[in-house]
Amino acid sequence: MNIFIVGLGLIGASYASGLSKKEHRVYGYDQSEKVMQQAIEQEIIEPSSSLEKMKEADLIILALYPKENVQFIKKHHHLLVFGQVLTDVSGTKSNMMKGIHNHLPKGVSYTSHHPMAGKESSGFSNHSSTLFDGANLIIVKGERSLPKDESLIHHIAKDLNFGKIIVTDALTHDRLVAFTSQLTHILAVCLMHADHDKETQSATGDSFRDLTRIAKINEIMWSELFMENKDLLLIIMDNFEQEFKKVKEMIALGEHHALSTYLRQAREKRDSFDIH
Repeated sequence: MNIFIVGLGLIGASYASGLSKKEHRVYGYDQSEKVMQQAIEQEIIEPSSSLEKMKEADLIILALYPKENVQFIKKHHHLLVFGQVLTDVSGTKSNMMKGIHNHLPKGVSYTSHHPMAGKESSGFSNHSSTLFDGANLIIVKGERSLPKDESLIHHIAKDLNFGKIIVTDALTHDRLVAFTSQLTHILAVCLMHADHDKETQSATGDSFRDLTRIAKINEIMWSELFMENKDLLLIIMDNFEQEFKKVKEMIALGEHHALSTYLRQAREKRDSFDIH
């Protein structure tokens, strides 16, 4: 398959690296000439890669930030060809997908997806062909989706060794990631800001390190993702605050049995995640 990847940061370059090993012909584009040269030297994209190669692609993968994906299609939609499939790997969908739909030429289908994987460190130099091993994947259908889109995404997902795959719509996706991804990053950041003790660094254990690992955050990308999804994220944050208040009140009132029950229920629910 001919695949064109726009943006060779951590995710885009990891896609390119993994898919090129599966004998796909992978073309790429990045605004950094240095990154382009490195990608060619490492043989994860074709030496002839250029924007014009978009016309030869069966599948085009947008791997920029949400607003940049929209701007890219607005500027380069003339390079899209009838019968092509467009997708993206963005962390938020609703607003971006509407923007992309507005600039798609006829005959080009579009189905989004989201790889639930990443690293604390961003950028091309941190890419890995095994980044997605066993990771969950969310396929997001829209008004320009066709059955062949899902088939192509399943194809590359298999080549990249993804694990569980679900299919949903943009609103459901954004609600899910507000809870499973965006809230967790906010909690990690807040934990770091709540530290006011000079001895903390020498007193941490695995629990603190595990919880705050993702506080080593790409502030530019995550700020955009939070703002793009702010309505749903604020609802999720309100829900979390209510649960936090419950625990605080149980501790304050000395309700040992209620607290023990609450903790047990959380453990049992978390255990159920490992069964599937």
